[in-house]
Amino acid sequence: MNDSPDTDHRTDPTAGGPTHHARPAHRPSGRTRRRLVGGALVFVTLAGGVAAAAVLTGFLPNPIVAGDPKATGLTEPREAAGPLPVKVVTPKRDPNFRISIRRVAVIEPYHQAGLRARVSGVVRSVTKDIGDPVRAGEVLAEIDVPDLRQAVEQKDAIIHQREKELAASRADLAVARSAVDAATVAVKFKAIEVTRARDLRTARKLELDQWAILYRGDAAVKARVDAATLEYQAADRAFEISEVDVEKARVELTGKAASLEKSAADIELKQALVEVARRDRDAALVQLGYTRLHAPFDGVVVARSTDPGRFVFGASAEPLVTVARTDLVTVAAKVPDSAAPFVSWDTEALVEFAQLPGVTVRGRITRYSHAIDPADQTMRVEVDVYNGTQAEYRAMLARSAVKSTLAPLIPLDSTAAVVAAGAGLIRSKADHKGWHEGEALTPDWGPDGHYRRIVAGTTATVRLDLEKFGDSHLLPSGAVYGRAGQSYILLVENGVTRQVPVVVQMNDGRLVKVALVVTSGSQQLLQELSGTEVVVATRQLEVGEGRKVATVPEKW
Repeated sequence: MNDSPDTDHRTDPTAGGPTHHARPAHRPSGRTRRRLVGGALVFVTLAGGVAAAAVLTGFLPNPIVAGDPKATGLTEPREAAGPLPVKVVTPKRDPNFRISIRRVAVIEPYHQAGLRARVSGVVRSVTKDIGDPVRAGEVLAEIDVPDLRQAVEQKDAIIHQREKELAASRADLAVARSAVDAATVAVKFKAIEVTRARDLRTARKLELDQWAILYRGDAAVKARVDAATLEYQAADRAFEISEVDVEKARVELTGKAASLEKSAADIELKQALVEVARRDRDAALVQLGYTRLHAPFDGVVVARSTDPGRFVFGASAEPLVTVARTDLVTVAAKVPDSAAPFVSWDTEALVEFAQLPGVTVRGRITRYSHAIDPADQTMRVEVDVYNGTQAEYRAMLARSAVKSTLAPLIPLDSTAAVVAAGAGLIRSKADHKGWHEGEALTPDWGPDGHYRRIVAGTTATVRLDLEKFGDSHLLPSGAVYGRAGQSYILLVENGVTRQVPVVVQMNDGRLVKVALVVTSGSQQLLQELSGTEVVVATRQLEVGEGRKVATVPEKW
């Protein structure tokens, strides 16, 4: 009897014996078939979901969205229903159109300085605490460095020594000048001696000649002639000696003059040594000055990190005292690079403070950086705001008016300001930071003059009204749509849609300024709208590219 699993032993009633029927090999059971069918359904479902996601994200084309003429809807091709009616617009100019952008801004103190130790030593005193007002030049902290004081005293002593040496050199110069004068007189005296010796020699010569004429062999006369001859020779020698004395006096005069020049040069050297000693002392005084931290401007102490008795290190990264000027604050916003070309000195700003509901500031911007920060591709725009009550503002105007009146009589100090009369703003040439002199705007005070001060470090919202675009063609914001990270508009040309990439230059949520991206050879160029384009206004993705449409102009 065969027990093979591939055979089925059954009894044939007509044959009276067993009949062998072959069974198919590996035939799945009913449970196995159900599992296979379920797995196939799951696979098809997952594949469909992935394909749908790819179509939605733009990785796979959607024949219906892309406007493929061969694509089918639910039952039949789209062309069977005829051209699709679509609303279209044409670009237009608006001479009063001004795009506005809103940016989150940070409120900064008008000036802020962290005063750090520049010498090492023990803190002797700290005169101000957090919240205390300070005046420019006021000592806020002092560091005890006795060796610097000793160095200054030592250099003062060196200056005194050099000054004494200079005085001695000046005395030597006077002595040398007297010696030169004496030598000059001696030369003159010797010259006179030469003249006298010459005259005496001449006299002796005349006398000798007379005795020689009288001599006629008389022995007595001959003796007198010999005597006259000797006297003449003595006079001639005296003349030669006087000439030599003159030369000697002249040499001595030259030596005295050289000594005089040496004394003058020594004085110049001693004066230079005194100046060097003074500069050395001044450098030591500068180092000693580092032991005191002075307020650089009028303001308030906003941070303090030291106490008396604490040892601090020179060139420490941590400021000991931080001073800020908060009667003026700077509202700093970052404008994206797409809007940066349209910022100018005439750009109007509306500032709304997040922590002070109802407090707003309106006016032109104070300054802007004229450059894009490569770190975040933005440009810094600042608005200075007066941070005080209306009474304080009027008092400040009065002080500024007095300073303006006295300006021709007294030098302007670091806090002098020129106030623009009747304009509600402050113009200051010396008190504003940056290259632009700037304008400080005033907040909207309440009817009762009550004012809650703006706290530096909080945030605000700035609306900037950028340059007008009266000469540019504009579109409704809804006419531009995005796909796979690129902006497009859908044009209608000869009754058929065409998708064109664009660069959005300005968009305020209502109107948009775009430039067409056109291909010229291997380059992509930007082209302004001409105003004759017919642009699909809505449902661009649903209409798609290459679709026959019937345009319905829409007023906007």
